[in-house]
Amino acid sequence: MINLKNLDRENWIQCAKLSLDEAQKDYVAPNVYSIAESKVEEHYCPRVICFNDEVVGFLMYCVEIDPPDKTLFWLFRFMIGKDHQANGYGTIALQMAIDEMAAKGAKRIRTMYKSSNYVAGKLYKKLGFIETEEYDECGDLILELNISFQKTLTEDSS
Repeated sequence: MINLKNLDRENWIQCAKLSLDEAQKDYVAPNVYSIAESKVEEHYCPRVICFNDEVVGFLMYCVEIDPPDKTLFWLFRFMIGKDHQANGYGTIALQMAIDEMAAKGAKRIRTMYKSSNYVAGKLYKKLGFIETEEYDECGDLILELNISFQKTLTEDSS
């Protein structure tokens, strides 16, 4: 069973040790960097992705603060460790993160990915994210999910 846990002293080292395949290294910042960042940016919400009690991934999101918009959230870190990929964990964890942000007031969620990361693009689009034709400062494509129009996994399977 997949669940999202708070980052804590019991799981942060396991999370920091997760790595990506060599070909994926440029897709997302190392988890140790994100963990450090979350300790100085108080509005960042780091979440550890677990399968049962095993740490398999990491994600981090925040509410927009510049300018403040309590209905806009950013999912700006999302990774599944190389030894745990292609098991469906990412799809479930992403849906759980969307639900969590929606419960905190998100009406729109934005994320980004490198155009060469076809797997990430496919996953985001599967869950209803649409490319905005905008790019972030790193040249990554920005996608947006309008919560009220989101397709749910249960709707897709019916």
